[in-house]
Amino acid sequence: MMRMNTNRFGILQINADELFLFPQGLIGMEALRQWALLPDPQTPNVAWLQSVSRGDRAIPLISPRAFFEDYRVHLGRRELGSLHLRPGAELYIMTTISGREDKITTNLRAPILLNLDRRLGCQVIADNEMPIQQTLPLKRQLVMPAPSFLKRAA
Repeated sequence: MMRMNTNRFGILQINADELFLFPQGLIGMEALRQWALLPDPQTPNVAWLQSVSRGDRAIPLISPRAFFEDYRVHLGRRELGSLHLRPGAELYIMTTISGREDKITTNLRAPILLNLDRRLGCQVIADNEMPIQQTLPLKRQLVMPAPSFLKRAA
């Protein structure tokens, strides 16, 4: 068990094998490589990537397909290489969110990919013309179920 002191969640006890390794870090935070994925206690369809080494770094995430059913990411082998995907591996695509309660946006251009089997992650710039700030339909936000992988991890 690892002990983490975080600004958002207080002191956490997390098994090291539950962490995600981001070999290249995240855009703008390349030095931060180990992250914990945590469910949001108040909003079931939001998860948080919490940095292991920086307690003040937590990034809110959603599953974009819960809000935009036609969302697709086109990726090449280079982008997927760092995830070491095997046939049948569980790949989860998430996007960052930001804003205020009355207007929340998500970055559909730079999704975060998670290989749930190998606990590896990466952030990519999608080659399609997705918006960097896409407004979320807030009415749907309250009724979407939590992603299944968060139920397993909780």
